[in-house]
This record gives sequence, structure tokens and C-alpha cells, in this order.
Amino acid sequence: MQYVTRPALRKQWGVWLICLAFLGLLALSARDTASVPESFFVLPWLGLPVAALLLIIAYRHFSWRFTIQNGVIESRRGIVAREVRSVRVEDVRSINVKQSVLQRILNLGDIEFSSAASDAAEVVFEGISRPLKVKEKIQSMMG
Repeated sequence: MQYVTRPALRKQWGVWLICLAFLGLLALSARDTASVPESFFVLPWLGLPVAALLLIIAYRHFSWRFTIQNGVIESRRGIVAREVRSVRVEDVRSINVKQSVLQRILNLGDIEFSSAASDAAEVVFEGISRPLKVKEKIQSMMG
């Protein structure tokens, strides 16, 4: 059994909205500037934040990886530095799905895996797309 996923890109809806706002400002400034020298100085100052925000989105998406393989459920975070949390499949006591109102609208959620060794969730898959379907798939893989 093997399952690999990453957080959904729409999990970062706030960053996407900020990026769209900067793109709107960029479009307005490009349209309103009639002379080339003004747009030459204005456009990079609005384009740099858009590029930085897109890099943040990409980093957040690719720095998390959630896997179930070889009898281990694992959450990996980081590209340079790493944080790995794992629990053995046979030790899993419960699988819970948490969704806020906004997450339900966006069809996102967090899947928490708990074992008998701890009261808190030991491994959390954050910002997963279609969390209830993923939970069902994981349960079918486990049992």
C-alpha cells in the first residue's frame, strides 16, 4: 500500500488574493502610464511582490509531503531543514478529519492520525483536498 500527497494549492487562498490584488495594480499602472520611463520604474516594483508571492506559494506546496507506505504514516516538512513525524499503521487508534467553514467551502481539511500512545494527533495531513474521500481511501488501505 502506498499513498503520497501534498497540501492543496487552494489552501493558500489568502496569498492568492494578495497576488491577484498586486496583479490588478500592475494592470492598472501599465494601462494608465502613457510614457515609457514611468512604467519602466513602476512595473518592476509591482511585479516583484507577485513573483515573491508565487515563490511563497510554491515553497509552501512543495515543502510538505504526506505519505503512507511500508506500514508507516508520515508527514514531512521542509526542503533544507526537515521535520518528520510518523506513526506505524498498526498503532493508529483513530483517524479524524477537521474542517472549518471556509475549508468546507473550498473542500479542504486536515486529517489527524492518533495512536494509543498519545492523546494528541501524532501525524497531521494539513490542507488536503477532499479529506473525507482521502480518509476513506486510507481506511480501505489499512483494513
